Amino acid sequence: MKMSNTIAVQVANLLNTQNQLTVMYSKEDILEKQENYILRLGENETVIGVVEVKKIQWYQYEIDHLSVHPDARRQQIGTSLLQEAESRAKELGGKIAQCTIRVGNEASETLFKKRGFVATVSFLNTQNGNKVTVFQKVLVKA
Repeated sequence: MKMSNTIAVQVANLLNTQNQLTVMYSKEDILEKQENYILRLGENETVIGVVEVKKIQWYQYEIDHLSVHPDARRQQIGTSLLQEAESRAKELGGKIAQCTIRVGNEASETLFKKRGFVATVSFLNTQNGNKVTVFQKVLVKA
């Protein structure tokens, strides 16, 4: 289903307000890659959760900026988005899923660890000064 301009604006706003981004998203950015996004909508078609799943390598998919609106937290929305993101990556042929989480973002670290993601490496993002950790999960065992 084609994403509406209204939904794309809401997705961009949620991503921009819930993440410490170096480059802000626009409606146009969201619409250009709308097939990558998994959404959760609340009342009146309001975006309450979003995650992006994008191909990095033939075997690897990035799960990016899983975000839940503050008013919708603690309702398992993040968990369901992550489960769906993993399923989509696997359906598209992914063997490994990865995400990058800002060190100290305990909610995200806890969620991804509960789903079997393992911290691999940490580094300093020199663009924004944040220390981040790459988490990975094998989707298809050898």
